[in-house]
Amino acid sequence: MEFIHPERLWLLTLLLIPIIIHLFHFRRQKVLYFSSLKFIRFIEQENKSTQKLRHLLVLISRCLALIFIVLAFSLPIIPLNQNANSGGKNVLAIYVDNSFSMTAIGEEGELLSEAREMAKRMLDKTPLETRILLFTNKMDGIEQRLLTKMEALSYLDKIEPTSIRRNLDDVISWQKSFLDKENAEVERIKTRQIVLLSDFQSSTFETDNLKEDQNSNYYAFQLVPQDPGNLFIDSVWFATPVHKAGEPNELFVRLKNDSESERVNLELSAKIGTQNRAMFLDVAPNEQRTTSFPFTEKEPGFKTGIVSISDKQLYWDDDFYFAYEVAKSAEVLILNSENANQKVAQVFSVEPFYHTSSISSNNYTKDLLKNTNLVVLNGLNEIPSGLSTDLKEFHEKGGTVFVIPGNQIKRNDYGDLLSGLELPSLGDVMTDGLKLDDIRYKDPFFIGVFEKENQSLNLPNVRKAYRVNSTSGFQLLNFRSDAPLLLRSGMKSFLLTTALQEDFGNFTANAIFPTILLRAGEFSSQNFPLFATIGVDASIPIQQEVSKEQPLKLVSGKNSFIPSTRQANGQTKISIAGMEAIERLKAGTYYIQNEDTLGLLAVNYDRKESIMKQQSSDEIINGLEEKGIKNIKFNSVKDGQSLAQIQIDKPIEYWRIFLLLGLLFILTEMTLIKFWK
Repeated sequence: MEFIHPERLWLLTLLLIPIIIHLFHFRRQKVLYFSSLKFIRFIEQENKSTQKLRHLLVLISRCLALIFIVLAFSLPIIPLNQNANSGGKNVLAIYVDNSFSMTAIGEEGELLSEAREMAKRMLDKTPLETRILLFTNKMDGIEQRLLTKMEALSYLDKIEPTSIRRNLDDVISWQKSFLDKENAEVERIKTRQIVLLSDFQSSTFETDNLKEDQNSNYYAFQLVPQDPGNLFIDSVWFATPVHKAGEPNELFVRLKNDSESERVNLELSAKIGTQNRAMFLDVAPNEQRTTSFPFTEKEPGFKTGIVSISDKQLYWDDDFYFAYEVAKSAEVLILNSENANQKVAQVFSVEPFYHTSSISSNNYTKDLLKNTNLVVLNGLNEIPSGLSTDLKEFHEKGGTVFVIPGNQIKRNDYGDLLSGLELPSLGDVMTDGLKLDDIRYKDPFFIGVFEKENQSLNLPNVRKAYRVNSTSGFQLLNFRSDAPLLLRSGMKSFLLTTALQEDFGNFTANAIFPTILLRAGEFSSQNFPLFATIGVDASIPIQQEVSKEQPLKLVSGKNSFIPSTRQANGQTKISIAGMEAIERLKAGTYYIQNEDTLGLLAVNYDRKESIMKQQSSDEIINGLEEKGIKNIKFNSVKDGQSLAQIQIDKPIEYWRIFLLLGLLFILTEMTLIKFWK
């Protein structure tokens, strides 16, 4: 047996008071009046033993009454387990999972609401002297403190859903680390009871970093939604990332039905700039469905978009935001060799969308790359190391490079540049099997270029081409020998494997030649990503030059957030990864601002919690026991929190028994004094 307040045991020293009273009471002089002295000896002999017994019983009753009252107020208990520390305070740690998955509907409202009510019921049965560690997925400095019972009840009402996700090992390790520190530096902790109120999603059930814990008692309450399935928008993309006013495009939307039931007549709506689209569709059980909305860009400028569905289970993943820019123009820099083909510059001069600068490669300076979207190397045989370095840096910043080799190239120069552009190096000249017969129509580069796949196109005649020495890059045009004529690296660098001199063929005379140049120019528009994921994306490039006098801000209405930034190869990159971004940002569209507005960035919540799969009871218990957490009790809450059997072990308390015994001995003393004359 131990005492919650052992410091109160000093009151046992008050036992001296009845003992002293008793001793002095026997030493008092008594005057007896008798008619004859011969009766004195007889009376004293008759009553001496009786009076001693009476006084002794009164003394014992008083002392026992005082002892039991003092022990009752010292709160005697028997600890929960044998490993509990002697002395100190009892702690009840309650974790309330407030991630977005807890907004699913249970039998009595949202799972988070049920978790709050269960926590209140636990606190109602908790002794006042017990300290409470109440924490959520925030796990910040505010939650890193021990509360009284009343403070914990007040804080419960303030818990709201958050996009912060926590793995189970993070939750358990955090509370254990805090309580260990509290025990070592502040006040000894006698007993620890850890309550976990969560849906225990499989996506967050990780126990790799858990450490053995034999001193705490764990209670896992799994809250189960009515419908374990979910329908959500997983991603969006355009048929082509090129956005030009007056040109058609297509927005693709991917839906996932993480459910065993079919979703019928589901409304899917899309707002693309100022255009609204809607459709109704059925999604089969466990189906991943892709659909699309055709539209035509009307005018240049920044555009925002949102795709939405009507799902009755979870709401936070029913909207998907995106943003893009319809460029007004593209800046093109052509670096010509001595025998460069003049038709390259003529191709871009036809389109007013392109602002073209055509100069000799000998007149190149790095300043020319500023504000340039596309650089075309027109027939260079030698590539100086300085130019190669600048072009690789330009490519890393998001610029587009189109490489047209000369007729007598230095392979080492080209090898260094092409490796930096993530393209294959060029080998010797080949003259056989150069019949062009394969166009990758379904590649995003060619989507929208041809009305239909036509096998009878008039393709150019190529007499010579350079062999490629690796398989890197994506092939867009192939010869009959399967050797490539045109390759791309991502959508930002392109390589033509033939020269444009007459002895290499008549490629420039074919209509496909200006098509691929103009298409590369369209892809060169340097846009921000179509969307980013809060808490994940840590390297979003800013194409424009950023002033260092004012910080970059993400602004949406009255809300603003200053993301962390870093410099890489002369380019500014922003990050929306980490806890601060998750806490501060909400899904939507934000202007990127410095001294001016630099662009638009659409951000969405991470979709990992959209998969509603939960761990089974055996998986939860076995997963914890394998890590040395043995004292576990599990309960699945399927029928609502009010029907859940909440059994939280408490230390066995004896203060009521001791208080009753104290009162009993007070009554005994009073009875002895009153009726035993």
